[in-house]
Amino acid sequence: MTVTQILAAPASAHAPHGHIVCETVRTISQIGPATPGAHEPKENPMPRKAFKVLVIGAGLAGLTLAQGLRGQGVDVEVFERDVTPVDRSQGFRIHVNPFGTRALRACLSDELFELFLETSGSGGRGLCFTDHRLSPLLSLEGPSDQDPLRNHRSVCRVTLRHLLLRGLEDAVSFGRRYERYEERGDGRVIACFADGSTAEGDVLVGADGCRSRVRTQRLPQMRVSDTGAMGVAGKLPLDDRLRGWIHPPLLASAHIVMGPHGSRMFAATHEYRTRPSKALGLPAAGGDLLFDTDTDYLMWAITATPERLGLPARTSLGPERLAPAVRRLVDDWHPLLRRMVADADPDTLTALSVRTAESVPAWQPSRITLLGDAAHCATPLGGMGGNMALRDAELLTRHLAAAARDDERLEQAVGRYESAMRAYAADTVLKSKKNLERSLAENAVSRALTRATFRMIDHMPPVKRRMAAEAGG
Repeated sequence: MTVTQILAAPASAHAPHGHIVCETVRTISQIGPATPGAHEPKENPMPRKAFKVLVIGAGLAGLTLAQGLRGQGVDVEVFERDVTPVDRSQGFRIHVNPFGTRALRACLSDELFELFLETSGSGGRGLCFTDHRLSPLLSLEGPSDQDPLRNHRSVCRVTLRHLLLRGLEDAVSFGRRYERYEERGDGRVIACFADGSTAEGDVLVGADGCRSRVRTQRLPQMRVSDTGAMGVAGKLPLDDRLRGWIHPPLLASAHIVMGPHGSRMFAATHEYRTRPSKALGLPAAGGDLLFDTDTDYLMWAITATPERLGLPARTSLGPERLAPAVRRLVDDWHPLLRRMVADADPDTLTALSVRTAESVPAWQPSRITLLGDAAHCATPLGGMGGNMALRDAELLTRHLAAAARDDERLEQAVGRYESAMRAYAADTVLKSKKNLERSLAENAVSRALTRATFRMIDHMPPVKRRMAAEAGG
């Protein structure tokens, strides 16, 4: 089923399973330099030969890659297992930092990039750390720059997916459940699907997430493990009623609340510059806040162990289980935080198991490669997963376009992409794992030391500025 067919069909209302995005200051400066020439008009030399790229997965990474390849004149086809673009929630708010923005600028047309800026929200004034009583620990100011490529922004994942699908109506096929690939003797790659259909191309890109089937076949030694942590998220409309009682700093800056007994909350608002229904011509969500692309909102995400939440270690749980579990967890937190949890729209409550990739030695490149979470699944405690996926898409676009022009041999192009990707991803994955371990620490002395360190840094402006700069890329 193509996008054109889907948009003409009634919207689906399947059960949501979104990703939870939790930003922390522990981001890295190793993601790589800004895209050369990102400020300049794009030149798109056409490929010198027939060349086709198959992409498995129509998430942020796969669609950004497809947009970039299309812009370079490279034939690309994307296959997605979801039957429609709204089968599942894509998550709530994603924090796009300057790395991610520059990658989108490089991959999107001028028109789509302007729509991205128009439909995104402000990244807020910065990032604040507090304890569970809302006592301040550390406050980092975000950058304020007239150049859109240097600023942070808040982006609704649902809106971004709709935007990235624009212009790819003939290239994206939904309802195609990928099973395996085959490599032919002449170098071509065959993708095989559950319905018995196949697709043939020169390169196969696995952009199919943490549980990637492409990765399982291509690199069985690259494992993704369950960390033993669970994330639960909820969403509230940011209306006059909420503004009447909410803690004002929560509206101004993203917050990380360091809870007791190995728990943590991320909270942030999302306010649109321009309503996506107007800018993108999207239909109304009909009051469904989970898929709504027009309503400003506040979201929160709590990370803890299932045992601490009093829940089984699975994520297929409804609001009747999630809501009381989270309320119990925050029972002794600040009253405003308790209300924020209690007032969340029950239909938006989602849960996920927190997973992380295990490091493996470098591998030999081939015509099959990986992108985004399929390549470097990281815990959400770092806020860099989406930005790394966008960076991957921009980097792979450049190398595959060079191969299509015969400027690089294909295996060499893939190898250069994978080498650079491994270099910036390894440190990010490790840091996000350490962030999770610190957040789940039950040791009272360790937690007290972390809070004392944050309070000390809060009185050291040069250190704060350096931390804020590193967080921003």
